Amino acid sequence: MRKIVLLMLLTSFYSLAQTTKKTTNYSYGKNGIEYITKSKDETVVVSTFNSKPKIKDEIAINVYYYYKEKNPKSGNKISITANGATVKGTYFINKKGTLTAVEFHYEKIEWTNGLTEIYVKPNTTITASIAENDN
Repeated sequence: MRKIVLLMLLTSFYSLAQTTKKTTNYSYGKNGIEYITKSKDETVVVSTFNSKPKIKDEIAINVYYYYKEKNPKSGNKISITANGATVKGTYFINKKGTLTAVEFHYEKIEWTNGLTEIYVKPNTTITASIAENDN
């Protein structure tokens, strides 16, 4: 009897844990050059913006492969999957001679555990008060 109750309890916890979806915001991601490749024809520099350190390297490599395979247009919204997450963001391409800069700006990260993180710009407003002097 105890085993049946324990089994039912564990099954219910497991089923509820898998269906829980949570959405949070984040404001401070990593920005920088993540991947550089050079061939005879061109040098490609992949940069990511607002990225999470856990997935930034694999996402950058997948962004490069997306660039090589799909030949996308600058400004497109795309989804890249890597390391337990699907990242949605905006894709920019800048070419100058043989140098190509590919930028990927994270907007939303959907983790396989049900967590969704949405990037929001940090509040950079600085407030200051000025004290009046009676003298």
